[in-house]
Amino acid sequence: MRINKLKKILDEGKIAAGMGLFSGEPLFIEMMGQCGFDFVFIDTEHTPFAVDRHLENLIRTADAAGMSAIVRVPSNDDVMIRKCFEFGVAAVAVPHARTAAEVRKMVAAAKFPPLGVRGSASDVRAAGYGTAFDFDWKEYVTRSKEETMIIPMAEDPEFFDHIDEIMDVEGVSSFLFGPSDLALSMGIMELYQLDNPVIEEKFAKLSEKAQEKGIPLMCPIAPPTLERAQKLAAAGVRIMIFRNDITAFKGLLQGMMKNVVSPLKVEEK
Repeated sequence: MRINKLKKILDEGKIAAGMGLFSGEPLFIEMMGQCGFDFVFIDTEHTPFAVDRHLENLIRTADAAGMSAIVRVPSNDDVMIRKCFEFGVAAVAVPHARTAAEVRKMVAAAKFPPLGVRGSASDVRAAGYGTAFDFDWKEYVTRSKEETMIIPMAEDPEFFDHIDEIMDVEGVSSFLFGPSDLALSMGIMELYQLDNPVIEEKFAKLSEKAQEKGIPLMCPIAPPTLERAQKLAAAGVRIMIFRNDITAFKGLLQGMMKNVVSPLKVEEK
């Protein structure tokens, strides 16, 4: 039975650091693992790739690189959530958790009965395809209930309208705070501005409720500085996303163009 490394880090009270993957390129996952990141956050909501064989191979790459894989699915779909866990992910993040009923649906998709509605299959990657001579189906089901992590996303005003009921839902491993979607839904045209007073107030409310329940939070570290990471750690964030491959490469290109290429071209004139 595979060990959920991400859950182990959290159970030990430590911080898990990772990066997002938007390109779908396995080499970036390998590089993240070589650098020492704990997880890769694979986005299928805002990218061309889906919950399919390609995604399974990205998860396989993360395993080989010594990292956990967290997948953000496009929607609260029980088939996609189940498949991600069968592929062998450590956690699934689900966008737009607005009510307790929606969160219960997320949990049900991740857990076997009687906690949920996840269908049975031993010939899947998460079960080692059932090939081990000592494979025990009962143990696999029991451990899966404990190891699978479902992470609803707090990115809508409705989440905060129903926050107490949502926090009472059993089986949630973490909540992912989405500052940009939350801002957009409230008419605030800012990206990842955690210091905006309105966004800051919502996050503080989530932080307070989560710490009361002993639930670790997940959040992008924006800007990705030590000071920001320390501030969010003090607020209960234990799963930290330090940008993604596209954003990091974009910053490199923009910096090179601004500091080298553009001045060089001006000199030519």
